[in-house]
Amino acid sequence: MMFLKKIQPNKIILFFLIFCFISCNNKIEVDLISHNGIIYSLDNNNNVYEATAIKNGKIVGIGKTHQILNKYQSKNKIDLKGKTAYPGFIDAHCHFLYHGLQQAMIDLSSANSFEEIIKILKKNNDKNDGDWLIGYGWDQNQWEDKNWPNNELLNKNFKNINVVLNRIDGHAIMVNETAISTAKVPLDTLVSGGYIEKINGEITGLFMDNAMELILEKIPEANEESKKKALLKAQQDCISLGLTTVDIAGLNKQDIELINNLQRTGELKIKVYAMLSDNEENFHYFIDSIGKPLKTSKLNVRSFKFFADGSLGSRGACLLKPYSDEKTTNGMLLQQQELYEEKLKKIKDFGFQACTHAIGDSTNRTILKSYGKILKTSNDFRWRVEHVQCISPEDIHLLKKYNIIPSVQPTHATSDFSWALLRLGKNRLHNCYRYQTLFEENRIIALGTDFPVEEINPIHTFYAAVFRKNKDGLPLNGFQKNESLNRLDALKGMTIWPALANFEENEKGSLEINKAADMIVLDKDILDENQKEILKTKVIYTIIDGEIVYQN
Repeated sequence: MMFLKKIQPNKIILFFLIFCFISCNNKIEVDLISHNGIIYSLDNNNNVYEATAIKNGKIVGIGKTHQILNKYQSKNKIDLKGKTAYPGFIDAHCHFLYHGLQQAMIDLSSANSFEEIIKILKKNNDKNDGDWLIGYGWDQNQWEDKNWPNNELLNKNFKNINVVLNRIDGHAIMVNETAISTAKVPLDTLVSGGYIEKINGEITGLFMDNAMELILEKIPEANEESKKKALLKAQQDCISLGLTTVDIAGLNKQDIELINNLQRTGELKIKVYAMLSDNEENFHYFIDSIGKPLKTSKLNVRSFKFFADGSLGSRGACLLKPYSDEKTTNGMLLQQQELYEEKLKKIKDFGFQACTHAIGDSTNRTILKSYGKILKTSNDFRWRVEHVQCISPEDIHLLKKYNIIPSVQPTHATSDFSWALLRLGKNRLHNCYRYQTLFEENRIIALGTDFPVEEINPIHTFYAAVFRKNKDGLPLNGFQKNESLNRLDALKGMTIWPALANFEENEKGSLEINKAADMIVLDKDILDENQKEILKTKVIYTIIDGEIVYQN
C-alpha cells in the first residue's frame, strides 16, 4: 500500500505529460496566428476579438487569445501587444495606375503661381522623353490671383518641345503652342462636352474635359514595362498605408490584362476592383465578346466608369444655376443622354455595374433620372454615383428609390472648402458634400480618395469624414459639421461598405470565419483615439490573404 502511494504522484505527472503531449498534437496547424490584440471584426454585431487564426488565406478562427492558442498552432505568430486590428482598408475610388505613372512626370502641386510653374519645369526638364514634357497637379485656386493661366510663358520658355500640364482634378490641361501644332487643332474646333479657350482669335492653351483628348491622344502611351513599374510603385505606396483593395476608376483592356498577369505571378498582391473606361474597345471585348463580368480571387471586372461632367474647381461641373463667380456658365454635361442610356441598358443586360462621375447638382439630377429609367424600381444592381458632390434636396430620394450607392471622397470636402463658397454661394454650398445625408438614404456609403487628386492615406479619409477637417486641422470648427459621419460608420465606409458596393461583402470587408484574411494593424485605436492624435496613426502590419505584405 505504501508502495502504491509512493508511485501515485509519478503516475499523475506521467498522465499529465501524456495529456499535454496529446493536446499539443491535437492542435490545428495554421499559417498565421495574431493574438493579444483588439480586433474590430465589423461583422453584423460589430464584435471585438483578441486573436485570429489564418489558413490558406482565410480566417479559420477568431476569438479570445486563449481560445485561439489552445486550438491552433503556427510557426508564425504576431503578438499584437494590445494594438488594434481592422479589416483591410478599401479605397472605393482611385486612379492607381495613373498614380504610379506620375513618377515620370513633374509635380506642380507646390506652385503658388504660373511663374513658379515655369521655374519647376526648367528645374526638372530632364524628365522629358525628347518630345513631351508632362506636368501635373497645378491648381489656380491656391494662387494669389486665382486666375486661369494662358500659355504665353510656356511658349516663350519651351519652343521646341510639347508641354502638357494637367490640372489637379484631371479635368483641364494647359498646353503650349508646340503641342497644339503637333495635335493639329484648328482654331475653329468645337468639341461636344469640352471647351477650348480662345481669346482675340487665338487658342490660349486651356483645354477642358472632352476637348483634352485632342492633345492627350497624341502623347505616346507608356509601354508595358513602364506600366508594370507604375503598378508596383503604386502598390508599395498603398499597402504601406493599409490599403488591401483598390477600386480603380477607368481602365482599358490592356491594363486589365497586365494587372491580371502581375497578380497571377504574385508580384501584384493588392486586390483590384476595376471600373472599365467608357470606350469602344472595352464594350466590344467585355460586353460583345466575353459577355459577363470577369472575376478572380484578386481581380473583379464588373463595372463601367462614365464621366457625366467635369469638376467644380475648373467650373466644368454642370449646375442647375450659373456659377456664383462666373455668371456666364453653368458648366456642361459630357454625355449625350440618349447614347448614355443605351449604354446603361446594355451593361445592365450583361450584369455590369454603372459607376458614373457626377459633381454638379444638374448632373446628379440627370444621372439619377437616367438610372431610374433603366432600373425602373428597387433592385440589387448596386449602381453607383461617383462623387455626388452637389445634389438638390429634391433629388436625394432617388438614391433610395433605385438603391443607388453614393461613392464619395471626404478629403474633397476638406480640400475644396476654401474656394467652394466662391463657386457656389452660401445657400447652394449647403447642398454639397452631404455625406451623412447621403448615407441615410440606404444606410451605406463607400469612401475613397480619388488619389492622386488627393493623397492616398486612408487615415486622412477617416479624419475628414468624422471631423470634417483637412490634415492641417482646418477649418477649426469643421466644414459643415452636421454632415460628418460617426467613427464606426466612417470605418465601415472604408471596409465592409465598399466591399458591398463591389459585390464582395461575402469575401472581404470584415474579419469573419471563411472570409479573406485581409487585415491591418495600427498603432492607434482610431475608434477611440483623441482627435488630435489620429493623424499620427501609423500602419504596423498590412496582411493580404494571410500574407504579411508590409511590416513597419
